[in-house]
Order: sequence, then C-alpha cells, then structure tokens
Amino acid sequence: MEIHQHRKAALEIIHDYYFMLPNNGSLNSGINSCDSRYKEAIECALIGVKRLILTLEFMSMEPNSAFVMDRINFYDEVQAELYKIKEGNGGVSFNELIEVFKK
Repeated sequence: MEIHQHRKAALEIIHDYYFMLPNNGSLNSGINSCDSRYKEAIECALIGVKRLILTLEFMSMEPNSAFVMDRINFYDEVQAELYKIKEGNGGVSFNELIEVFKK
C-alpha cells in the first residue's frame, strides 16, 4: 500500500513529536499516557507546520520564489492531513504507521 506523500509527511512529524513527549507507561490513562502523548504530538505538529508555512509565506515575497510557493502548497496539504488525523477522519492504522517508516 502506497501512502500519499502529504500523509506520510504528516505521520512523520507526529512521530517525531510523539517520542519527544514524556511517557507514564500507560496506554490510555493519565496525563502522559500513550493516547495523551499522541494527541499532544498532533497539536505540536500542527503548530510546527503552521509556523513553517508562515515563515515560507514571508520568504515568498522574494523574487523568483516559485520553489517557496511549491513548499507552501506542500505544507498546506500536510496541514490538511494533520487536521484530518486530529478530527479522527484520518483513520491511522498501525500497519499504515509502520509502513511510513519502512522506507
């Protein structure tokens, strides 16, 4: 199963934040549970991508900024994927998450 590049980028960013957050060893109880960390990782990813887009938008005011506009469009799509995942419409399965890191 091939994962769309925007979705893959969104999952990679969530993954990076997830493992930086503290863990209490519980799957779904407590403030530092796996479930809580996953939700916090999504929020961190959204903030990071938003800041990146704002920075790129500032850079796009330079002449010859076609590459920057391509990056803005890419991260807009990544941000949309993050919102889908956050709202539960992203349906991230364990197999899909594992598939991202095989490549």
